[in-house]
Amino acid sequence: MQVVILDEMEEKITDMGIVLRLISHIENPCSVEVEGEKRDIRDFYLKLAEKQIPKLENPYAKEMLNEAINKYRKD
Repeated sequence: MQVVILDEMEEKITDMGIVLRLISHIENPCSVEVEGEKRDIRDFYLKLAEKQIPKLENPYAKEMLNEAINKYRKD
């Protein structure tokens, strides 16, 4: 569902706005219950962020998003 929101708003907000929204979700992901086990959906947001990077024009926004991705991919 978040993908739709980003796609609709992508042209209306700045690169930095998109990045800050994604980083917020990466750092504090929602969780879901799967077969009685609670799991966060950070991986979903990481994949979404990776797809967004080529669309960004602001080099600082790209750098921030890459840093967040790298930080949480290592953990």
